[in-house]
Amino acid sequence: MANMQSVVLRDGNVRLETLERPTPGPGQVLVKSLACGICGSDLHLARHTDEIFSLYQQMGMLPAELEAKPDIMLGHEFAAEVVEYGPETKGELPVGSRVTSVPILMSENGAGIGVSPGIHGAYSEFFLLDEALMLPLPEGVSPQAAAITEPLAVGLHAVNRSDISENDVALVAGCGPIGLAVISALRLRGITKIVASDPQPTAQAMAQEFGASTAVNPMEEDEVATAAELAGEGRVIIFECAGIRALLDSFIRRAPQRASLIVTGVHTEPTEVNFAFAMVKEMDIKFTYYYTPEEFAECLQTIARGEVNWKALWTGTVGIDGVPAAFETLMQPNSHIKVIVEPWRSGGLENTE
Repeated sequence: MANMQSVVLRDGNVRLETLERPTPGPGQVLVKSLACGICGSDLHLARHTDEIFSLYQQMGMLPAELEAKPDIMLGHEFAAEVVEYGPETKGELPVGSRVTSVPILMSENGAGIGVSPGIHGAYSEFFLLDEALMLPLPEGVSPQAAAITEPLAVGLHAVNRSDISENDVALVAGCGPIGLAVISALRLRGITKIVASDPQPTAQAMAQEFGASTAVNPMEEDEVATAAELAGEGRVIIFECAGIRALLDSFIRRAPQRASLIVTGVHTEPTEVNFAFAMVKEMDIKFTYYYTPEEFAECLQTIARGEVNWKALWTGTVGIDGVPAAFETLMQPNSHIKVIVEPWRSGGLENTE
């Protein structure tokens, strides 16, 4: 069997290893990874490995008696090239076609590509997709652009879950990739009053470039009060995209009547919240997770039509052997929005021009 290089998360450590190249089973396709974004959830997995595996066990995703933590082969924001079709496939796209997909293998009971133990991720030279979920890259869409589809879909799903209307005011807390994706989806929805909240001036500026009408530093002013003032008699819809658990109770306490809180940030630690405030205010609180295949396809077409400045999100590129060092950089304060791994080559982290 042929071997390949793959980035593996083991006991909280990111390392490059040589593994056996996977073989496509029924309905599956072997693909070569061309580009894969480093997601904040990947960093969260590395930082909080024990916590997340404990959650997996409590949710029945891993055996309760698990003694050793299994490896995770990272990478779920990707574009790839068709290499080989497995049995029971139609082969409608020629070998060599460039594709992307929602990062799910229905052929493996819905396992997540790049997040489920034992499933090859797109930080590997090669990995598997379900033929039924593959989407060809539209003409003019590069692999790097296609790798941005996944975070855009997370943002679109959050906006769709919010039931926001044109008369409402959106408050987006945290202007990293997901916050910017939410702002982009809001703008395309026709929402004109969008308050972006982030302590970093560069993030505030980027948020306004993506469509925010107002940008505030939450360390200096009350972002909820700013949004409520803009709303007048309308509703305030808060999108929590920072993954800071203290914000949940804080937003519930400060939110105006009939506000909505859409939790999109990743929270895996227990969080103390006083829901009495939400009850009296008749708040709606929703949580978002992934997206639908239709939302994913919509975001790919949004990129193809040039309706989102995906290049502004792409701030760095790294070869497969540079991923462990890139993780160390990204876990410290840094200016990156989205670093894209190119697993077909070597090389350290470099900023895009």
